[in-house]
Amino acid sequence: MRCLTLSIVGIGILEVCIYSDRIREIRVRVGIDGIKNNNEEPVIKLILDYLMGVAKPQDVIKHIELSPGLLGLAQVAMLSIPRGMVATYAQIARLLNTSPRAAGRLASANKLPVIVPCHRVIKSDGSLGGYSVSDADVKSRLLVMEGVSVINGKVPRQYIVSSTVLMRNFKELLNHLSQGMVI
Repeated sequence: MRCLTLSIVGIGILEVCIYSDRIREIRVRVGIDGIKNNNEEPVIKLILDYLMGVAKPQDVIKHIELSPGLLGLAQVAMLSIPRGMVATYAQIARLLNTSPRAAGRLASANKLPVIVPCHRVIKSDGSLGGYSVSDADVKSRLLVMEGVSVINGKVPRQYIVSSTVLMRNFKELLNHLSQGMVI
């Protein structure tokens, strides 16, 4: 396994760990800036493009190692949330046929934060909820970086993705993943 670093101003350092040809883990070091980026690496360029909204989840998903079982499906669900939008724990729970509390636990178990955007999942009342990487302030900064307003610790309702769009994106990503699979 090899790990590459990427600095995100105002957030910290992403340490991207790759095994074989798949991103297996991302570690976020909050509040650390100035470490040299490995920008010559194609995977780092892809991540930068994804963070800037140029690359799409379909471009990234083939380069990451999803977790097995329900957590992997939760990661696909989180990747289904468009940049500049959020989904509620209840919406993710409906996609996965589970409870909002279970959806929150799955989001907190995500080993690929920032790339698999668990920071885009919030409570139904618009409040941010927790964030496994650090505190809600980092979650808030990531959302603002992506164009989501956070006012007094809450996201206004207009930023919540419709359940129809979320379901469509989820099905498209699952279909994309299944292409080329040998059964």
